[in-house]
Amino acid sequence: MDRDVDLVVVGGGAMGVAAGWAAAVAGAEVVVLERFEPAHHRGASHGSERIFRHAHEDPAYVEMALAAEDAWTGLEHAIGRTLIHRVGFVEHGDPAELERLAAVADQCGLVTERLSSAEAERRWPTMRFATDVLHQPGAGWMRAADALAGLAAQATAHGAELRHDVRVEGVEPVGDHEVRIRTADLGYRARAVVVTAGAWTTDLLPDFPLPQLTTTEEHVFFVRRKDGGAGAGAGAGPAVLPFLHSGELIRYGLPAVNGLAKVAEHYSGAVTTGDDRTFVTEPARVERIEQYIAQWLPGLVPEVLETTTCLYTSTPTHEFVLDRRGPVVIGAGFSGIGFKYVPEVGRRLAALALR
Repeated sequence: MDRDVDLVVVGGGAMGVAAGWAAAVAGAEVVVLERFEPAHHRGASHGSERIFRHAHEDPAYVEMALAAEDAWTGLEHAIGRTLIHRVGFVEHGDPAELERLAAVADQCGLVTERLSSAEAERRWPTMRFATDVLHQPGAGWMRAADALAGLAAQATAHGAELRHDVRVEGVEPVGDHEVRIRTADLGYRARAVVVTAGAWTTDLLPDFPLPQLTTTEEHVFFVRRKDGGAGAGAGAGPAVLPFLHSGELIRYGLPAVNGLAKVAEHYSGAVTTGDDRTFVTEPARVERIEQYIAQWLPGLVPEVLETTTCLYTSTPTHEFVLDRRGPVVIGAGFSGIGFKYVPEVGRRLAALALR
């Protein structure tokens, strides 16, 4: 016999847990179903740190980041831990792109600063810059693993049920106001379902009118800092996302919670699926990132100590999918830039489901 609840969330990564939290706060009976174990490394939400920034070429995304920042601050107060380290954030590369970012930031009331490459290198001698720099002093980096744990704690504290190691076998709408969710051990009937399944989204919703979702396996590298890793919090200097000239890979770096530095390539991974990824970083990628560090990040030791991979599932325009068809709510396409928006996206998904 199926269990009746108000809302089922399929996919217990950051977005799904945030949606479950928001729905539980609104008084709904919520069950979040996650295919894998807690804090697993098979999707897009694992890892200890993420960049937090507001700037975007679309004002709607800036507004979403500001709303998310308010929610993150509330979560910090609730769990008694600092999640966002506002150490600043600098970008360089395509001048036209930096101009667009600066214009939208000004339109939205964000504080930014333009510096020449020489001025930026005097201020941040641990970095080199190809062009003028856009500095965002209110940005920085997040303790992502702590944030995910905090979201889960608050969701359960407000009554949401988080179930792990549960594989959903089917999502079946029953008219416009009810949906059945099949698992191996128990079925659910709900007023709505929120699907935040990342790389597994199209497998669960083969008939849903989605834009193309492409999953890639991206690569992350950890290296030593020449200062020994001291001051990985507020005194560590800015995070940096170098948007290099057309034709170059986008790479970024930020402090890591283990005292190392995290450097990664952005949207450069091989196309894969959630079940077929390799978890392997080829030696050529390691050599390429070491050369990049030697050229652009003299504050780091250009010798990779650790590697890991993560999944990006993205739309062709890198815009998010937040939609509802009948009783099915979909959240997808967040990978690469999505973590900073998590609590606001969760709130919007819950609102779509409970409207």
